[in-house]
Amino acid sequence: MSRIDEERHFWDKFAKKYDRFMERVARDYPAIIERIAKEIRPGDRVLEVACGTGVISLELAGHAGRIEGTDISEPMLAEARRKAGERGLSNIEFTQGDACALNFPDESFDLVVCANALHIMQLPQEALREIHRVLKPGGKLIAPTYLHGQTLRSHVVSRFMSLFGFKAYHRFNKESLLVLFNDAGFGGAAIDIYPAAIPLAYLAASR
Repeated sequence: MSRIDEERHFWDKFAKKYDRFMERVARDYPAIIERIAKEIRPGDRVLEVACGTGVISLELAGHAGRIEGTDISEPMLAEARRKAGERGLSNIEFTQGDACALNFPDESFDLVVCANALHIMQLPQEALREIHRVLKPGGKLIAPTYLHGQTLRSHVVSRFMSLFGFKAYHRFNKESLLVLFNDAGFGGAAIDIYPAAIPLAYLAASR
């Protein structure tokens, strides 16, 4: 099975369970979403890479001029579109695509969000290069990322989760995550860590 088929297969199966799962485990998400919203200026064009069911994109729609969400899984996107329709949102669009080959022109977006995704991508460095490409000069990437390798406890919890199919391809710690961003050409990367069994790094970097 190819890289993209393997990733798509898992998320297609998980789509109907994803929102309930996030309600249980993503307790920092409301604070994260509020923080991202403060980075958006009126009229900004925003992209969320690996948007899933639109948990973040839908909350940001009221702050941006236009939001695009892209994800590898069509069933996940179907959930996002359904919720957008229920909310009557007209400035948001969800399209299927590979984070490692984004279907957008160079320098298209003022802000890109990639949340809770880099550690579960087989090729996060390729995704970051694509994000760098589609950001406008001076644009910002915000990438909240779980640090599965930050502590002994987080490493153990991550291994346990993998037994149930939730596989982290990369167990980043703060230092290795910063190296990944620097190698992709982002400057001034800053990290704040939200403590948990698996700590969540709020990372912001500029193109």
